Amino acid sequence: MRLERVGLGPRIFLLVAAIILISVGVETFFIRDYIRETLTEESGKRLLFIAQRTAGDPMVEAAFALPDPTSVLQPMAEGIRRMTQTSFVVVFNMDAIHYSHPVPDHLGKPFVGGDEKRALAGETYVSQAKGALGVSQRAFAPIYDFRGRQIGVVSVGLLLTEVRKRQHGAVFTLYIMALGGILMGLVGAVILSRNIKKSIFGLEPYQIGALLEERNVIFSSIKEGVIAIDRRERIIFINEGARRLLALDASPEGALVTDVIPQTRLPDVVRTGKAVYDEEWISNGAILLVNRIPMRAGGEVIGAVATFRDMSEIRKLAEELVEVRQYTDALRREHHEHLNRLHVIAGLLQLRRYREAVHYIVSTVSRKQALADFLRQRVRTPAVSGLLMSKLDQAQKAGIRMVISPDSDLPELTPGATGAVITILGNLIENAVESLAGAAARDGCVEIRLREEAGSLLLRVRDNGSGFPADLRERIFAKGFTTKTTPKNMGMGLYLVRSAAERYHGGCEVILDGGVTFQVTLPLDAIKKGGIADGADPGDDRRG
Repeated sequence: MRLERVGLGPRIFLLVAAIILISVGVETFFIRDYIRETLTEESGKRLLFIAQRTAGDPMVEAAFALPDPTSVLQPMAEGIRRMTQTSFVVVFNMDAIHYSHPVPDHLGKPFVGGDEKRALAGETYVSQAKGALGVSQRAFAPIYDFRGRQIGVVSVGLLLTEVRKRQHGAVFTLYIMALGGILMGLVGAVILSRNIKKSIFGLEPYQIGALLEERNVIFSSIKEGVIAIDRRERIIFINEGARRLLALDASPEGALVTDVIPQTRLPDVVRTGKAVYDEEWISNGAILLVNRIPMRAGGEVIGAVATFRDMSEIRKLAEELVEVRQYTDALRREHHEHLNRLHVIAGLLQLRRYREAVHYIVSTVSRKQALADFLRQRVRTPAVSGLLMSKLDQAQKAGIRMVISPDSDLPELTPGATGAVITILGNLIENAVESLAGAAARDGCVEIRLREEAGSLLLRVRDNGSGFPADLRERIFAKGFTTKTTPKNMGMGLYLVRSAAERYHGGCEVILDGGVTFQVTLPLDAIKKGGIADGADPGDDRRG
């Protein structure tokens, strides 16, 4: 009978059965020998480990100094033997005389086996020999006193019958598993062969080929979450990552994508054939980057695929790095300021102006201590205190006065909210200082206020600079927009401020009042307890 006339089901069964029998048989043959060698090797390592730990026990060393070492070493060795389930734990001196043995009659008698000489010479090894209990695998470890002089040897062994018993048990288990695998494989082959037509939904080979081509395009685009639609805008694929990120309970495959995700832009990609890369949005409490890519076959757009990447961890890491950088900058500035103060004090002392030196020291320490006490009492999140200290030093070096409102009071924040507040304050203060320094304004001043008001945390940063045109009030928060000309300013600071605020359902306000005031409000219930960092869902903007 020609092979082509054999049905697809029988061919699949025969092929699967042959593969299973050959693969399982060959693997079982090689794994059997490997298991035996591995068990022997692992048994030796285990025995050697026990021998070394016993030899290194200070009680063993101390027992050799007793008039009757056997009184201590015999019960200790038997306890170790029972606990480790070995055949014997033997301790003997440099004359190979037993201080411990599972058979009490052998106490005080020479060690049997002839393989102990290397151990008496200070070597650690595993060997196999016939002793008083029979042929065994045994490990030797020398015993040293506190002066580093060898005083005896520990030998731990397992009878070869026990080793082979364990090997036989493992090999028998392997045979059972192999037989079970073969039976399961054959049953699976029968089921597969009988249901093959049902499994492929009655499709012909050319139809399967078209579906495989679509799937290959999808899988080539996978990063984390994936949603794919066909040219009729129906969902043909969605993975677990996409369902989790978009908070979808059931699998919506076959449904219109606009019914599942009303604000999706995937149909636009199918119609235009243009891809959209790295667009940020928030979904189910996570910051995502979404890519939308058209699927093409034969030069024609046949659908579109959206891939999602969770950026929350990367954003948290970036915020932590910003925090570390602020601490580093603060330490660096404090180091330079400390050296300058030491130079002043040294100069006053050399001029014998002792009273002035004392006055300078007291006034300097008092100012710093007063500021540190204020921040410690009113700003109960250390990372934010460190940021403010760093920014105060930075403003002072730039000749700009920086004032923290006396009624400021910042509560203890969650870890996630701490990163958001650092991002907001760090960027707003940096912009204010740069604005005043760039304008070379006299009496430049930055005012900071941190308060709880009406169930929200108010973060306010004001500078008395020249400000900017009122028509830019909304554009300044756009990603990449900047009014600065220096290459390092890429228009990301205020964009990050608004993004951090929106993650907690907060808001940003700009007030032009002869200067510039940025005011950010964050709900206290989101940043004190149950904020994003603690698992709360700040919103669901599902726009896949």
